[in-house]
Amino acid sequence: MSILDNAQVKIKCQRFTPYETVIEMLQMAKYDVNNNIIGKKFLDNSFGSGNVLIEAVKCYITACEMAGFSPAVIAEMLHRDIYGIELDEELYAQCLTRLNAIAENHNLPQVSWNLLCTDALRWETDDRFDFIVGNPPYIAYREIDEQNRKYLRENYKSCGRGKFDYCYAFIEKALRILSEDGILVQLVPNNIYKNVFAEDLRSMLCAHITQIDIFPSQNLFEEVLTSTSIFVYEANAQTDEIICRDNTSKHDHYIKRSNLKGKWVFRETNYSQETTYRFGDYFNASSAVATLLNEAFILSQEILNAKKIEKGIIRPAVSPKAMHLKRTEYIIFPYFYDDGKLCHIAPESFEEQYPKVAQYLKTFSDKLQARKSDKSAHWFEYGRSQALQHLNQEKLLLSTVITNAVEVYHIDCDGIPYTGIYVTPIRDKSIDFAEKILKSRDFMEYIKGIGISVNGKSMRITCSDVNNYRFKMEDPAWKN
Repeated sequence: MSILDNAQVKIKCQRFTPYETVIEMLQMAKYDVNNNIIGKKFLDNSFGSGNVLIEAVKCYITACEMAGFSPAVIAEMLHRDIYGIELDEELYAQCLTRLNAIAENHNLPQVSWNLLCTDALRWETDDRFDFIVGNPPYIAYREIDEQNRKYLRENYKSCGRGKFDYCYAFIEKALRILSEDGILVQLVPNNIYKNVFAEDLRSMLCAHITQIDIFPSQNLFEEVLTSTSIFVYEANAQTDEIICRDNTSKHDHYIKRSNLKGKWVFRETNYSQETTYRFGDYFNASSAVATLLNEAFILSQEILNAKKIEKGIIRPAVSPKAMHLKRTEYIIFPYFYDDGKLCHIAPESFEEQYPKVAQYLKTFSDKLQARKSDKSAHWFEYGRSQALQHLNQEKLLLSTVITNAVEVYHIDCDGIPYTGIYVTPIRDKSIDFAEKILKSRDFMEYIKGIGISVNGKSMRITCSDVNNYRFKMEDPAWKN
């Protein structure tokens, strides 16, 4: 089954590289008339309508003309050195027409173009390429059919586990067929540097990636919210640092290659690990409770009154959105605490103690039973219980998606967060101090470096990101 058989996937993955970006990518690849490109093999393994190939061919022809080659020789050299692959037959034909027009404009005889209309990921070749430049298709795991998922898992290490993106395989394929001193330049989603499922791909790139240009607040494709970047991989690179450029500010800085572990964080700091503190050593950032069926457990005041729910089993429900909107909500909390320890209500006494709640929850019986809950969870309990142990205390709440600033909310002991990240102290430091840290300018800069871009303006963070944040504190009392 072709990945393009799905019409919606076909539309999403066919986003063509803008002219200005094409020129920048060729410059980053050092593919220009002054760089001895004649006789070097060039490949775009997902050329679409041909934007990258067109400019590469123009550059190659100009270099050949400057070197004094005849039109017949240039035509033969184009056949030998310029390669392209595209799965879509219509786009393949468009590109071929455009290339023939360029050849005609330069008075070249008919070129036997080395273009293939096939699946690049199943294509086998003994050739090795000196330049591979392109914009691989971005297709989320959920949109890849099972047949193609299976093929990618079995044939590409970068897709061997988790919820991989289709573009991972294109990048890995390019690495396989790159020459010993070749250069790979790819326009990719920013999340490949942060996504946990791209860790194997990052391991493949780490040793020889030399430059990363990030477009943090720019969407290069119309009607597409994916935040993108361009990376340069040089097969013979031996540098200890990589260049990282923010294309919004045009600010360049250098990142030590040895620091590219786990999530890649492109962030400058003026202090070392020895002079900083880890947030997670003093506070604990945890995910909100997971009922696995919020529609059953989250209540409005109207439902609370209409169903006459017993107040003894109700607690205030909180979420970053509800706090921002100052919206009052409640949550069924089928647990209690005894001397700080979480306790469960016995199933045989639940309906007896709380008949109205039991009656209400039974209206969701099928959905409650269909949850992928912990094996120990009773039908009236939350699907997951790991977040409940430390909830019965004052805490902070923040969203997993940060846009312009970190909004932090104080939640009292009774409040139960059902979305977002909540923070509690684990040593003798107050949550007021934790709030100061989380609202600091440095923490916001850290989020920009480690967060996964949601739409170019917002960043998604995890509990681990918060816990692993390191900060410098000038207060002598804190150091003690």
